[in-house]
Amino acid sequence: MLSHDAKAMINYVNTILNNKKLSNDIPNIAEGDADFLVLEQSLRTVRSVAEALRAGNIHHKIQGNGFILDSFQQFQNNVKRSSSGVIKSIASKSIRIKGEKNIPGKLQEANIIKKRDKTSKEIEEHYRLMTDHACDIIATVDLSGNFTYISPSVEKLTGYTPEEVLNHYREIGYFLPGVQKEMDRQRVAIRKMVEKGEPFYPVNFEQRQVRKDGESIYTDTVLSGIYDEENNFRELLAVTRDITEKVKIRREMKELSETDKLTKLCNRVKLDCALEHELDRAKTKATAFALIMIDIDHFKNINDRFGHLAGDAVLIELAQLFKDVIRSSDLIGRWGGEEFLAILPDADSSEAMELAEKIRGRVSEHYFPEQERITISLGVSVFRDDETADSIVYRADQALYQAKKNGKNQVRLM
Repeated sequence: MLSHDAKAMINYVNTILNNKKLSNDIPNIAEGDADFLVLEQSLRTVRSVAEALRAGNIHHKIQGNGFILDSFQQFQNNVKRSSSGVIKSIASKSIRIKGEKNIPGKLQEANIIKKRDKTSKEIEEHYRLMTDHACDIIATVDLSGNFTYISPSVEKLTGYTPEEVLNHYREIGYFLPGVQKEMDRQRVAIRKMVEKGEPFYPVNFEQRQVRKDGESIYTDTVLSGIYDEENNFRELLAVTRDITEKVKIRREMKELSETDKLTKLCNRVKLDCALEHELDRAKTKATAFALIMIDIDHFKNINDRFGHLAGDAVLIELAQLFKDVIRSSDLIGRWGGEEFLAILPDADSSEAMELAEKIRGRVSEHYFPEQERITISLGVSVFRDDETADSIVYRADQALYQAKKNGKNQVRLM
C-alpha cells in the first residue's frame, strides 16, 4: 500500500494534469525536494502550453525539451503550415502507417493540394502503391458501411482476401456481432455529423477479431474522415494494426499486479476492487453478498517448529483447497499474512455460513505431510443497506475474532 505522503504527491500531480483549477498547495514532504520541484515545473510548463493551444493561440512560444513539448511544437508547426496555404489538409488527423518509414500522415495527403507539378492520376497511383505495400490494414468505407478499398495486408493479418472483405464482410463475420453493432451505431452518428456540416474527429477503438482459421487476434483501428479540396466529406479512412502481443502483455501485467506471488490467489488490490464492485452492485441492484474472513489457527507455531518454507507450503496448499470448495462465482484471495478473504456474490447469511462450514470441514479433514492436521477459524458478515467496504470487512474480522476467542476451528457470523 502507498504511504500517505506518496498518495499526497500523486494527488498533487493529478491535479496539475487533470483538474481545471490549478492548486498551488505543494505537499509538505515535497517542499524543498529539488527533484520533485523540477518535475512540478515541467508539468506546469506542459499544462500552460496545453492551455494556450486550447485557447486557439497557435503562435504561443513553446520553450523546453522532452517528448511532450516536442510533440506540441510539431503539432504547432503542422497547424502553421496548414494555415499558410502551402499545404491544405483534408483530414482531421495524420496517421503513421506501419511498414513505411518517416511518412506520418502521407495517406491523408492523397487529396491534399500541393504546389507541385503532378497530375491527380500520378498522385493517386503513388498513394495506392504505398497503401498496397503497407503492413497495416488500410481501408476506405462509405457512409453506408461498405468497403470501397482495403489493402492486401488484410490477408496476412486475418486470412481473408481483399475480395472477401470488400464483397462479403458481413457474411464471413469479419467483425464480431457486438463490434459490428457498435460500428453501425458510430457510422449513423458520423453520418448525422457530416449532414450537419460538423467536423468529424478521429475515433480510436480496440477489438477482438477472429481470423479465417478461427484464431483470435486483437486489433486497433483509427477511423477518420477523407475530405476533398473544397472540404467536402468523401468517405471514411480506417487504419488497422495488429496489437495481439500488446494486449497479451497488458493482460499479463494486470494479472501480475493483482495476483499474490506465493499462493497465486488474487491479492489485496484485486480484493479491494472486487469488494467495491459488489458494494456498488448491491446498492444499485438491491442484491446481497457476503464475506468470509479466514485465519489459520496456530500458524506461528507452524513457522516456529517447521520453518517458514513449511509455512509457505501450508499457505499454498490451503489456497488450492479454498479454490476447490468455493463456488465458481466466488472470489477468494490472500488478505495478508495467514488471513484470506472470500467474496460471495448473491449469498445470504445461511448460504455464507454453509459454505464457510464446508471450507472449515474440508481443511480439518485434510492431511498435511509435516503438520498432519491444521484447523482454521472463519468470520462471516453479510451486506447491510448503506454499508461501506470498511464496515462489512470490520464485521467479518470481528466475527473471526469471536471464533478465535471461543476456541478456534469454528465459524461465527456477525
